[in-house]
This record gives sequence, C-alpha cells and structure tokens, in this order.
Amino acid sequence: MNELISTLQPNDIKTIKKAWSSSSSPLIRVGTVCSGTDAPILALKQLLSELNHDNDDDAFTKMEMEHVFSCENVKFKRDFIQQTTNPPLIFNDLIELATSLEGVCHDGSTNHMPTDDDLHILIAGTECKDFSSLSSSRKGINDNGKSGNTFWATHTLVKKLKPSIIILENVAQCPSKEMELAFEDIGYTAMHMKVCTSDYYLPQSRSRAYFVFLNNDKARFRSSFAADDWIETMGRLAQKKGDVITSWTTYLDRNSNSPMPKKQSKKKAGGRGKPLCESLESAWLAEIKAIETKEGLTPYGNAGGRPYSDATKSVAAIASLPDRAKMRLDVQCKRAMKAGVDPFKVPLIWNPAQQLRYTHTGIDNDGKPRMITPCVTPKHEWIVSSRMGPVTGGEALALQGIHVAKK
Repeated sequence: MNELISTLQPNDIKTIKKAWSSSSSPLIRVGTVCSGTDAPILALKQLLSELNHDNDDDAFTKMEMEHVFSCENVKFKRDFIQQTTNPPLIFNDLIELATSLEGVCHDGSTNHMPTDDDLHILIAGTECKDFSSLSSSRKGINDNGKSGNTFWATHTLVKKLKPSIIILENVAQCPSKEMELAFEDIGYTAMHMKVCTSDYYLPQSRSRAYFVFLNNDKARFRSSFAADDWIETMGRLAQKKGDVITSWTTYLDRNSNSPMPKKQSKKKAGGRGKPLCESLESAWLAEIKAIETKEGLTPYGNAGGRPYSDATKSVAAIASLPDRAKMRLDVQCKRAMKAGVDPFKVPLIWNPAQQLRYTHTGIDNDGKPRMITPCVTPKHEWIVSSRMGPVTGGEALALQGIHVAKK
C-alpha cells in the first residue's frame, strides 16, 4: 500500500481532498459483500490515514469512513472479519440478505439492513469458481451456479440499496460484458479492466477483472475525466520497469522458516485419501506417471523416486497428507533437483492440492528460483520446500498485502 500511495501525484491528492471538502457527507459509508478477508476495508483505512497525515490545509475536512456492514457466506472468513474490520453487522448469507434486506448475522441475531442513509460504496468479490478457466465444469452467468447466483444476488441488493459506486472483483475469465450490461440496465455506467497483483508491488501472480459501476443519478467522473482515464490512472499506479522486485520469500516469517518439528500436527499420518494400493488406476496417479515418463524423472516406485516423502516421514504436517499430495510434492522435488536446485535449502512454494499441470516448480528458465508466487490464498495449504511445512496464515495474508499484527 505504501508503494501504491507513493505513485500518486500531487495533483491526484489535491483533487481527492478538494472533492472531499466539497462533499455534503462527513464520511464515506461502505458495505462489503463476499470480500473474503475484507481487504478493501483495510486498504481504505490505510489510504485515508495517509491522506489525512500531515495535512496543513485548514479548509480540509478530515477523511473518515463508516463500515456499515459485511456479508460473507463462509464462516472462517466471517471469523476473520470479526477479528479485524469488525463492522456492526456481519450477515451470513448474501442471497437471503438480497431477498429481503434482512438476514441472520454471525452472532446468531437476525437484523435488517440499515437504509436510512445512503450507501456510498459497495465492494463485492462474488463467487468465482464457476467462471474460472481452472474449473472442470465451468458455468455461465445464467447457469444457476454459485458464481452466477451470487452475482445476481449482488445485482438484486444493488437495485434495493442504490449505492453511488460499486467496485466488483472476479476472475479474469469472468463474463465481463454480460456483467457490465446487467448494471447498465439498472442505471449504472460500467467499466472494467484486468490487472495482476504482481504488477502492483505484490510478488504474487493473481490475475483478476476489476469493475467500477457509477450510479448515473448519484455519481460521475470529475470534469474532463472518463472511463478511459480511470484505466490510464490504474496503469500509472502499476509497478514500473526498473522498480525493485521484492521476492515472495521476504514475506516469510523468519521464525517459522525452518524445518517443521516432528510433532507439528495432530493429524494422523495417512489419515486422508485412499491407500496407494487402492489408487493405482486413479487419474491423479496416471498424471504423475505420465509426467515422470515425459520429463525423465525417477519413477515413484524406484529408489530415489519419492525424495520429498522420504525426507519428511517424521514431519507430521507432510506425512499426514494423502498419497496424491505427497507424490505431487515428490514430483516437484525431482523437477527442482533435475534443474540443479536443492529444494531442501532453497525455498520453493508448492501447492500439493493442485493438479501438476496447473502448477509450477518455482524455478525460472534461467535456473533461478522465481521471485513471484502463484495465486496464494489463506485457504490452501501451500508448502515451503526448505521449511518442509506450510505457509502460515499470516504469511498468506501478507502476500495479499494484508498485514495483521500478532497478538
């Protein structure tokens, strides 16, 4: 965030402060829907803090924000929101809320959405799995999948709340034109662009489509500014050629960056997944065999064919994984060693839950470890090779630009 703020030009800041001072509202009222960790709220708080810092203009009104509500369908995400941004209302179900503007909240109470004051900004990160190119059963916006249903629930909520500005995020492969048309039909000016986090000072490859919808009766671009200018400004905020690239390894907690102790997990080894003898004809095993043959890697059944599994037998965090996950780690380990990189000394980041054709060993064509990770989220258990253990939740959040102080 500090790097992004530093890219703002003096005229940008002057324009923001002038617009704020002329506003009839003393604060921005914001709601969040399916925003996961509520990162937009954390970012907005930091942005306002920086803009308010060392202000020497007596006519300038301090910028403040009210987080009116959050709505998140996933419990562990609501738990996180409660511990961090903690808005007065955390609704459990978006479709329920959109239907009646009333719903059960995280604390078990049933509440009505406050509508006495205008909602200035609604930020939504609706379900994306059905739209993703990685999905084996992709669905469109009207195919009654979770992605389409949460999008239309957000659309219904917007028709009732009529927020001035909507910021919506989804995967880069989402049906962007259909999504824009849906909001244009209810009185919004629509625009979007595709960006990747690695272009904005975070060492993570996370490509997403970002939409901005402006209520034609309540919001507009400033004079001589249009949608194309917004896209140009977003491009100007991006990392420039010659800027120092920060490696993902700098986000690791050095106190956690050593091999895991023998008793790190309460899970029983082999407690998940079928035994290997029952999985000989499975698709994942066929994939591993095909990769070993194609890439000239030692077969898993031969001596040296399972180097990572052999080295981590006493590490509960690895030993407790199902066979398919451990064997994917073995393939990544063999790939690294073939490239001349020792993954037990050099930190590489691997996702044992993902099929190998969608993953990368973490080594560039020049034989050097990659400085940028794949798309890392707190939900998945990514493995740091040299640690012989997972990325921590705090590290995964940091790779998304969210820094949460330890208690």
